[in-house]
Amino acid sequence: MSNFVNCPHCQQQLHETAPACPKCGAPNNTAAAGAYNSYDQVPWYRKRWIVILSAVIFMPITLLIAFTGDIYFEKDGQLQTVPKQSKYVLLGIFLILVAIRTMS
Repeated sequence: MSNFVNCPHCQQQLHETAPACPKCGAPNNTAAAGAYNSYDQVPWYRKRWIVILSAVIFMPITLLIAFTGDIYFEKDGQLQTVPKQSKYVLLGIFLILVAIRTMS
């Protein structure tokens, strides 16, 4: 069942997981709180271990995962997300590896 909330700025009805209001563009504070309450609720492809494993096996999958959403891990019993700038570090590593590979 879908849950809807009202935008605090324009009162437009939007889905609780929408990042922003489609009418006025205001951020949805209920979505910013995170869609997952515990590490067990996070899909396997959004967990840090699968990102590390995919980086070793096939780097483009890692980039796809990183640039289409958050990557989660558990620290001290709390659900954490990998910092956004880490995506660009991964992209830089990938580009360096591609450059090295093409020079060989």
